[in-house]
Amino acid sequence: MKYGGEKIILLFLAILPVIISGYGQPARADDILNQKQELEKIKDEIDNTRKNLDSLRNVEKNVLKEISEAEQRASMNKTVIQRLNNQLASLRKDIDHSKEQLQSSEEHYRNSRGRYIYNLKYYYLGVRLPEGGPGHKIDDEKKAFEKRLYLQSLAAYDKNEMTRASKYLTEAENSYADLVDREKSVDNVRAQKRSEYTIITSQKDKKERTLTNIRRKKEDEADRLVTLSEAARQMEELIEHLELARMEREKSSRPMQFEYKTGNFDSYKGSLMAPVKGTVVGSFGWKTDKITNLKSYSPGIEIKGKKGAPVLAAARGVVAYIGSLRGYGNFVIVEHEDGYYTTYSGLEQLTVVANQIVGRDERLGIASDGTVKFELRQGRTPLDPVEWIRLDSFK
Repeated sequence: MKYGGEKIILLFLAILPVIISGYGQPARADDILNQKQELEKIKDEIDNTRKNLDSLRNVEKNVLKEISEAEQRASMNKTVIQRLNNQLASLRKDIDHSKEQLQSSEEHYRNSRGRYIYNLKYYYLGVRLPEGGPGHKIDDEKKAFEKRLYLQSLAAYDKNEMTRASKYLTEAENSYADLVDREKSVDNVRAQKRSEYTIITSQKDKKERTLTNIRRKKEDEADRLVTLSEAARQMEELIEHLELARMEREKSSRPMQFEYKTGNFDSYKGSLMAPVKGTVVGSFGWKTDKITNLKSYSPGIEIKGKKGAPVLAAARGVVAYIGSLRGYGNFVIVEHEDGYYTTYSGLEQLTVVANQIVGRDERLGIASDGTVKFELRQGRTPLDPVEWIRLDSFK
């Protein structure tokens, strides 16, 4: 599509003198010179469009780089998450083992404490001398003393065992608590890395969707931008020749085709009728694409109405031209007083013919798909139609 716009322009310029001569004036040498100058401007526009496409390629390259970086970050996070999973599995295995040791230490401590208390009770009960005669007193004291020494040794041993069991129990509890804390810490880090991985993956998916949009725009942008901008310039060329024809008519002695009501079109500002009921979906002037940052210019507005809705003349005038251009579809140009022109594009089932006088709100045709592009010019200069149309007439 790089050269499609040039072919359309050259074909249009080749037949333009025939179009204009059919409306009123033959082509002159200075007209052809102006067309050649305009063609140079159009070629400049084509060069600018190619630069825009280069810009799109750079955007695509940057997005591809961002996707690659996101994939690397996601891969790194995935590796870290796997390592943390392995670490958690090892910690949980250690925790299970530590829990078993803790339970064993608790049981050992309970048994040692039980034996110690039991032997201590037995010691206090066993050291009392039995009742008997004097003959047995020495032997009994000797046996009691030996028993007391034995019980003291046994109690000391049980006390040491209980102390060691208590120490092992404390160590087991501390080890278990430390492992649980480490598990919690690693689990928190893993949760954070999983969250980061989800965010990075989401960002990468978004970048991939952006890349798809950019590539689609890269395929469509040349055709869309070149076709629309060059169609608009062709329209300006046509209106320029219509303006020349109008000025020639005013210089001649031929009667005007219709009587001006006001003789001052500026007085209509703010009171023109909307050509179709609907909502303005495309504004006048320069626009910047949110994804590509490319700028494009619209010489009019787009109004979205109902399919098949009637399209009406915004003001009284004469049908200066009826034709069809790519990017405009079927269109009608109405000439008004003081060199003002209105253009209605996206029409079908036209109900007017060239040179026909039309009144305000007179039907020109119907909206083929519901969207009508409306332009207002003073000579070749585009004006913002919203500033001229009564806002309540859109409804």
